[in-house]
Amino acid sequence: MSKLNIDPNTLSRPDRYKLMCALVIPRPIALVTTISKNGIVNAAPFSFFNVFSDKPSIVALGVNAKPEGGLKDTAANIKEQKEFVVHMVTFDIADQMNISCVNFPPEVSEIDEANFTLRQSHLIKTPTINESLVALECKLHSITKLGEDRNLTLGEVINISTNTDVLDTEKNYVNIDNYKPIARLFGNMYAELSDFFELKRLNYEQWMEDKDKENNK
Repeated sequence: MSKLNIDPNTLSRPDRYKLMCALVIPRPIALVTTISKNGIVNAAPFSFFNVFSDKPSIVALGVNAKPEGGLKDTAANIKEQKEFVVHMVTFDIADQMNISCVNFPPEVSEIDEANFTLRQSHLIKTPTINESLVALECKLHSITKLGEDRNLTLGEVINISTNTDVLDTEKNYVNIDNYKPIARLFGNMYAELSDFFELKRLNYEQWMEDKDKENNK
């Protein structure tokens, strides 16, 4: 087995995308709802997504342009309305999430086609998908252009919506067995999270203490 070194700038755009998505795994999936200027609720999944900060509570979306050019519905709606809702995708809604990937025209709501139902959000006008176990209501923090056809959209989380099966608020504990989020891999592959294990995080003093014990055996 020999080592490889690859300069991503030497790859074609499709090959670069394929390689990056295949190597940086697993990735969480954000199912994002937005409202168009005509009042149509749009839903779209993004796996170029993660949490970037706790104070302020910031999540980030990487949103590319349409193949033919111009902003995708999600990007256009966020720019117009300055808000959006991120729903974490669990196994129970995976098929519906996949339907929302279809490139429906702007006048067609993915909510209806995927058979989702909506409820009023707590702090913003963009509605929440009722079937989602975790919803993050976000106000737009900033949009940074990356290259010619992708932007980095940061949203500040101003409300977290979940239920007591997922979150014990007294202990601030998330029950992963009840939550069951799925992860994006690459191609048509996704993964359920299972076979959990724990690694105790050590500070320097604990690490030295454990090292001394090991050396004195």
